[in-house]
Amino acid sequence: MNHILRGTSSRALSRLLIGGAVATSLAACNTDKLVKVEDPAQLSPQATATAAAVPALVNGAVRQFEGGYSGLGDDAFLSASGVISDEFAWGDSFTTRFAADRRTLQPPQLGNISDNAFSRLEQARMLALRALAAVDKFETDLDDADGFRTDLQSALGYTYVTLSEGWCGGVPFSNVPAEGDIDPTAIQYGAAQTTTQMNDSAIVAFDAALAADPTNELAMVGKGRALLNLGLYDEAEAAVSGVGTTFVYLIEHSTNTSAQNNAIASLMDNGRYTISNLEGGTTSTGAALRPDNNTATTNATAEGLNYRTAQDPRIPYELTGACFTRSIVCYRLDNYPAFTSDVPLASGVEARLIEAEAAMQRGDGVTMIAKLNSLRSQVAALLPLLYPEQIQTFPPATSGAPSLAPLVDPVTPDARRDMLFRERAFWLYATGHRQGDLRRLVRNYGLPQSSVFPSGPYFRATGSNFGADVAYPVPFSEDNNPNFDRTACNTTGA
Repeated sequence: MNHILRGTSSRALSRLLIGGAVATSLAACNTDKLVKVEDPAQLSPQATATAAAVPALVNGAVRQFEGGYSGLGDDAFLSASGVISDEFAWGDSFTTRFAADRRTLQPPQLGNISDNAFSRLEQARMLALRALAAVDKFETDLDDADGFRTDLQSALGYTYVTLSEGWCGGVPFSNVPAEGDIDPTAIQYGAAQTTTQMNDSAIVAFDAALAADPTNELAMVGKGRALLNLGLYDEAEAAVSGVGTTFVYLIEHSTNTSAQNNAIASLMDNGRYTISNLEGGTTSTGAALRPDNNTATTNATAEGLNYRTAQDPRIPYELTGACFTRSIVCYRLDNYPAFTSDVPLASGVEARLIEAEAAMQRGDGVTMIAKLNSLRSQVAALLPLLYPEQIQTFPPATSGAPSLAPLVDPVTPDARRDMLFRERAFWLYATGHRQGDLRRLVRNYGLPQSSVFPSGPYFRATGSNFGADVAYPVPFSEDNNPNFDRTACNTTGA
């Protein structure tokens, strides 16, 4: 099973008190029962209403969040946020991926690549709330109830943050009873929350996680991320001040089943996506610059960054040949070279980037540059922590360890902003941060969306342009919610 925490299963099991002695000897027991396996998918709700079931309830909620964020070997928030921004380009023939890459999303009734992620995240939220109720109910039988609470509240907080960054500002949140059967007729339909309200809800959850464990660095970084989304820079800086630079919180992947594969590795292996370069740029004749095979290092018309041609050690890659659609060139991201590659959800690097942005907001260029250069000077030590299976390609192995030259303060506010967000883009590439950052540039910094999201002529549809969508719609299935207002789900608003 994937785990948001390394060793979650062993930690969770250790929190359950062993009550009573073994009643019979091993020799006297029924050996057939020793090898009998109960399929958890077949358990009734009543079977989980015990203290012994609490670890499974906690792990189930956490894993469902992982499935929505990183993927179960398939499209999830990680890939959806990468392709609607400037990180990935579409490499196959699926209309849903075409719609996301071109930022012209399909009507909800036709479906979008974000739909499974949305459902899993909402399910994770519901499962976390039910697991929290179980922790409260069986607290006296648990060895470390607060440990369960901090895991669940952290997952809950990240669920709200993820939905706020990836979806429209009109996401509904319904609830079901805290225990017993999940009866569709007992659903408590909820009203929609705005982007601000979702981040406020995340902060409440992260505060609860920190109340249960004040040393929880995952909750600290998550709270800082939510506060950054709200434009509360000093508060975000304070939230992450206790996070160590070498802290990394990994979502684990494995080859146990295809649903446990690293989704980016799997999707790129199948030619579904490629690493983009200067997406949204145009040639000298005004045609769309192909993001899959151009070799330019700069393009004045491109909103997207030069992820490939920068040849930066934070984004190592290698050419793999043709994508699923043979006319498109595919590159593999060597931060995730294998199905077992783990994904950094939060890190001390992100904490330092939050502090650098807070300094920039205060007009303190000296501190901003110092924060950024401190990270750059540690790149050779930090990358193996962020990406344990990374295959480093820049610089070539013969030229020594990865290194980054120090930055020089560009002085002007706009130039500092561009530098800061470029550093975030390269440090946090393909970790689910870019879409939220681009939306923040529109919402908090006042930039037109056409100047930060890929815009202009679109390279895979002659005569067509990028659309105006910056966020995903709530899936069509939510139209059953009588409190959901589809018109409030504006996918073009940051």
